[in-house]
Amino acid sequence: MAGRCPWLVRPLAAFLASRVVVLAAVLAAGAGPGLTGVLRALASWDGAWYLSVAVFGYPDAVVEPSGRVAGNLAFFPLYPLTIRAVAVVTGLSVLPAAILVANVLGAIAAVLLRMLVRRVADDATADRSCVLFCLFPGSVVLSMAYAESLMLVLALGCLLALRVRRWVVGGAAGALATLSRPNALAVAAACLWEAAVVLRRQGGGSADGDRASTWRTLAAPLLAPAGFLGFMGFLWARTGRPDAWLFVQQLAWQERFDFGVNTARKAVAAVTRPGPNVAVATLGLLFVVLAAVLLWRWRPPGYLVVYSAVVVALAVLSRTLGARPRFVLTAFPLVVAVARATRGGLYAAVAAAFAAGLAALSVLYTVPFGAVP
Repeated sequence: MAGRCPWLVRPLAAFLASRVVVLAAVLAAGAGPGLTGVLRALASWDGAWYLSVAVFGYPDAVVEPSGRVAGNLAFFPLYPLTIRAVAVVTGLSVLPAAILVANVLGAIAAVLLRMLVRRVADDATADRSCVLFCLFPGSVVLSMAYAESLMLVLALGCLLALRVRRWVVGGAAGALATLSRPNALAVAAACLWEAAVVLRRQGGGSADGDRASTWRTLAAPLLAPAGFLGFMGFLWARTGRPDAWLFVQQLAWQERFDFGVNTARKAVAAVTRPGPNVAVATLGLLFVVLAAVLLWRWRPPGYLVVYSAVVVALAVLSRTLGARPRFVLTAFPLVVAVARATRGGLYAAVAAAFAAGLAALSVLYTVPFGAVP
């Protein structure tokens, strides 16, 4: 079967093996009794906010009657809507539905990743990329009640569509991606880059066929940000504030751009005042630097570089985020660059190190007072 369908069997096998690592680590960390305890551990941190949106929806004011800022307004709606839909169809409660959605979409992301890498590199690199992607420490969120699995499926779908010049499909996938997470705006930048490259190669023209081709090409960058803009418009209509999302991000989550100042402080603190969150973010930053060098040497299609650069910039230039592994994972061309550059014993060593990191983060993210995903 694997010989007949490597595009499906190999990534699914890699994903399932990596989920064994996650599950074993969560159980070893002492998750509560039975399946419910494991599910609750995997729905910790931001998972609770996504579940609250899935159950209760969004409030109609940025400040609740209690005087607290409505923190769940910061969470984009596509993942909670997907949870709710799956719960209705399957009869599950929202907790198992959320974990089911994350894992199924994580497996689909692994399949799409192999399909994309095979088109920009070769089969061997595609296989290694799948393994390292699934074992990457930040991939623990592909089994948690987080929106990264959904975003990755849609981002990969968008970039695959760009590769085969399906501009409308790419733009539609990009629009859904930007409705899932704010850093999915990176796909809009990738669409704009690739459209500009293609239009420059085509040159100008006044014929009807040329104009039609131009508009098809522009469909991707025009459609891709629609999800983000639509959610901003929804919050404006619901709360009466055009800046509702930014207001909540700043007041409830202390989130704003500081152009990397706090990221640099964390790197220093990793030496002077080490702790789990600081150590994890600093290791993520070191990986980004190394992988960025490998990505530059590889010189893949420009839209992959642009996508990665925007995802990383949105994380490391923010006040609170930094190079956390889950954000690095969404910049998946960095992982592909590492896979392309490693073979044989070095590849095996990298895969083993990733697996150890995945187990460690699975523990840290699911125990009380551990690291923040």
